[in-house]
Amino acid sequence: MIAMHLFRRRATTVEIPPDILSGIRVGILVCTSPRSGSNHLAGLMASAGLGYPLEWFGGRRLLERPDYPRDPRAQLLRALTEGRSSSGVYAVKLFASQYARVAKTLNLPASLPNPRYVRLTRTDLLGQAISWTRARQTRRFRSIEVSHTPPRYDGGAIAQSLERILMENLAWDGWFAKNGLPCLSLTYEQIQQDPRASLEQIARLADVEPVWEADLKSGLEIQRDTINDEWRKRFLSEYADAPSFRHHRYRIRGFLR
Repeated sequence: MIAMHLFRRRATTVEIPPDILSGIRVGILVCTSPRSGSNHLAGLMASAGLGYPLEWFGGRRLLERPDYPRDPRAQLLRALTEGRSSSGVYAVKLFASQYARVAKTLNLPASLPNPRYVRLTRTDLLGQAISWTRARQTRRFRSIEVSHTPPRYDGGAIAQSLERILMENLAWDGWFAKNGLPCLSLTYEQIQQDPRASLEQIARLADVEPVWEADLKSGLEIQRDTINDEWRKRFLSEYADAPSFRHHRYRIRGFLR
């Protein structure tokens, strides 16, 4: 669960070494939630010279690289170096839960040079929750990875994933509103429909020229299949409750009289 009060704490600012700072033109923060199509967008951005928006502040870096630093200050320097393309654009993919942990010790917006913000969401929230539940079961978060465990339907896990995604979205929306920060809003569905147009918007946000390859691809394939469709139908048959706001963990009170 994301504690919103973490965003209120004052934290330290990191002074970037001049040799690193001199190679930076602009930064792009992709502010999102799990299974929003962020891996696909990351691959597209990398191919267009718009940085390498990976989870530099924890997440998969810790899982894939045992030697990866745990200190947010060291992680920031990795983002500014390993996350930077030859065009001088660095990029970061950041979940709200990750930012909440970083914000305990580090003033990230003040430490990042010339940051620009992309708010990435997915319109199909239930599809996103199903995808996240399945990925956590199989440990297959990208199409290039191997599934370790066969997927099995778990309605409770899907409901929990949906709640966590909603909380991630609420945290980001509240943070942007509270701080009056401009951002470019993109959806997974928009990127799927027209990836070039989405990259052009990101490039304009960063005021850089994208690098276009002959074949614009992220290197990933869609993992969604008939299993996702079956899980959706079963979940809706078990959990749909249109007349009520009741939830398995909480109730919304005071909204309706």
